[in-house]
Amino acid sequence: MTQEVRIDRDGVREVARALRAAHARWMETLARAQRARHALAAAVQAAPGRTFEAAAAQTAHRLQQGGERLLRLAETLEKALQRLEEAFAEAARAVEEGWIAPPLPTTPLAVDGSGEPLPNQFVLRFRAEGVDLPWNAGCGPMALSMALSRLKGRPIPAQAVADRLVRENRLGERLEQERQEKGHLPSTVSYYTNDAHLRKTAQAYGVEGQRVYLDGSSSEAAWAALRDQIIRPRTAVIALVTAKSRTTHDGTEWAAYGQRAAEVVISEKDRAKGDGGILTGSSQEGAGETAHWVVVDRLEEREGERYVVINNPFHNRQERYRWDFFWKSINQGARHGSQWWVVRLEGEPNASGSKEEETR
Repeated sequence: MTQEVRIDRDGVREVARALRAAHARWMETLARAQRARHALAAAVQAAPGRTFEAAAAQTAHRLQQGGERLLRLAETLEKALQRLEEAFAEAARAVEEGWIAPPLPTTPLAVDGSGEPLPNQFVLRFRAEGVDLPWNAGCGPMALSMALSRLKGRPIPAQAVADRLVRENRLGERLEQERQEKGHLPSTVSYYTNDAHLRKTAQAYGVEGQRVYLDGSSSEAAWAALRDQIIRPRTAVIALVTAKSRTTHDGTEWAAYGQRAAEVVISEKDRAKGDGGILTGSSQEGAGETAHWVVVDRLEEREGERYVVINNPFHNRQERYRWDFFWKSINQGARHGSQWWVVRLEGEPNASGSKEEETR
């Protein structure tokens, strides 16, 4: 049971003052007793006097320890109150200076049917009637599975979301129509997930998705607009950015994309996976770059800097970027003049659909 903590600071101070006053009276009484003891011991010079002196000294020592305990208790109460006030003052400064991020849930990473994290977005398969579809869109359904898991409060396997995306958007029929028109399916991977695919698929899970246009007139305005979206209850945000389309296995291109340690925070183990999928700091897609779906998990402000934390489907990991770098990486396809758009998902936990249906 949660109980409200109430602390009467004035009451604590009053108790501490009373303990100090009691200590002073105690020590004064002890001093008078010691003077009387010495006088009595001096009056009796024989063995009985020495015995009395020894016994009285032991008693005085115990009494002195009692007085010291009173003083220590008073000091402990005063110190505890001081530390409590310092802690609240520090928390107040943290809030004022933006060190504490909004109380947002951490978006889970993508998992398979057994709940194990997936290594990357490329393990997903897009099939219709037993035929693999030429669909280069693993980031879309993987990002959607992360967002759905956040909203549902339980893991939604990424492959199940990819299968649902194929069914709900009738991708097999679309490609079959193209095959009939051209006489064959395209030999290259050339199909991508758009926001309509994501919104249609989310709806099958009882989650409402919509394209939301935000103020993108400046980095400051964009920060405020995005913050207003992600602090909404029962909401997840998916954004379109520009990222590397492949991994440089020796990691030589990290520096080429301006990725200093302060900008991309990942573990050394994750760094060993490669630099594919990292944001490029450019909205325009160039050689080796592509439009890429990511989930915005939270915004952070600390020590005068701003950061955005994302779930990146490419290597299925969470990454932290400096805000100005992330803002420059918003894909040109999501920018419209002084506005930019994101996909906002809203839904109640377990809004519809059984667990068995969702994991099919």
